[in-house]
Amino acid sequence: MIRTLCLLAGAAALALASEAGGHGEAHAGDPYIWYKWFNFAILAGGLGYLIAKFGVPALGGQQKQILKSLEQAQKKAAETERQTRAVEEKVAGLEREIEALRRRAAEEMAVEARQMEEATKRLLEKVEQQAQLEIASALDHARKELRAMAADLAIELAAGRLAAEAAAGAQERLVDRFIRSLGDGQGQKN
Repeated sequence: MIRTLCLLAGAAALALASEAGGHGEAHAGDPYIWYKWFNFAILAGGLGYLIAKFGVPALGGQQKQILKSLEQAQKKAAETERQTRAVEEKVAGLEREIEALRRRAAEEMAVEARQMEEATKRLLEKVEQQAQLEIASALDHARKELRAMAADLAIELAAGRLAAEAAAGAQERLVDRFIRSLGDGQGQKN
């Protein structure tokens, strides 16, 4: 503000000096020139005062607001840059994570495959043991049935022999009776 006033005062002095240097004859007839300059100085001072009083603070506030906006923009730019770097790092690390996940999944699948093979092997062993037990049980049952059939056949054979022996003895008695009955019947007819 002081600079502005000094500049205006200097410009007024130059204008006054140029009139006094010989160019003033044209204006020599104007008796109010000093009043006009005085009026101009008052007007310039008033404008300077108003600019200093209201314009500078308004421009200063605007300047502060602009500086604040610039600071915020710089902070946002720095934050955005940081976030961009973080995203880029994540993207770069994403491939490593995907590969690690693939390896981990392959390992887990291999472990599960081994576990399933072992479980299947144990199940097959149990099935084989069960089959062997059933075969042994069926074999024992067949042996018992065969023994029972052999015992039945032996009893039938023994019964047949006994019946044959008893029948042979009975047949001899029948033949003897028949012969006696014949002998008794011939003696009665004679």
